[in-house]
Amino acid sequence: MASLPTTPRLPLPTSIAHTTDNRPEDDEYIDYELFTAPDFSPIAFCNSLVLATTTASDAEIDLAPAQQRVMFDLEEVEKLLQKEATQNHTTLLPHAAKINQVSSILTTTQSSLSSVTSSFHRLENEVLKPYNAALPIYTALTKLHATANLLRAVTWFMYLVRQFQAVQTQLAELKLPSATATTAAAAAGPNDAARLSVRAARSFAEISRHLGNFPRLRSVRVVTEIENGVVNVGRK
Repeated sequence: MASLPTTPRLPLPTSIAHTTDNRPEDDEYIDYELFTAPDFSPIAFCNSLVLATTTASDAEIDLAPAQQRVMFDLEEVEKLLQKEATQNHTTLLPHAAKINQVSSILTTTQSSLSSVTSSFHRLENEVLKPYNAALPIYTALTKLHATANLLRAVTWFMYLVRQFQAVQTQLAELKLPSATATTAAAAAGPNDAARLSVRAARSFAEISRHLGNFPRLRSVRVVTEIENGVVNVGRK
């Protein structure tokens, strides 16, 4: 299929009103408003350049005019940069010197940053990673330790309860008639009853104090059953 005749070069864009005071007055061919817009899209701009010289009915697409337009804008920008550098070299040179100073500072900063990064990686490997690995073990150990303490508290509670029950049994035997009491109970006197009552009171007080020191004991079923049934230690 024969190609269409080459489209003549696009006419230069008309001058636009400059809204920036420091924009060059003789640079009337660069559309700064277009290129500096926040929503500028290279794809949309390229599409507009192609559609300016090509229609949907064209058999082939001629990209030469669009390319010429872009190359012309680039040349104009390069000329503008050269002109600004020539006319304002006394102002630009101090800025260039500052840039060199900043580059030197940046190099030093990057070196220090690399040292800090290396130290952090070493700290991470030697401290953070072992800590994260040990944390679950520490958590499990803490729970096991709490369980062991609770079991020891339950064991001591059971011992105190048995001691209290033994004293209660002896007191009950002292109150039985002589015919049904055991030999030891029948031979016991009033002083023995008083002594057993004191022991029972001390055991009861010790059980109450133990329950107060370990509130979690009441979360154990056997403790609550003994407390409410056998011993019935007063819960307020």
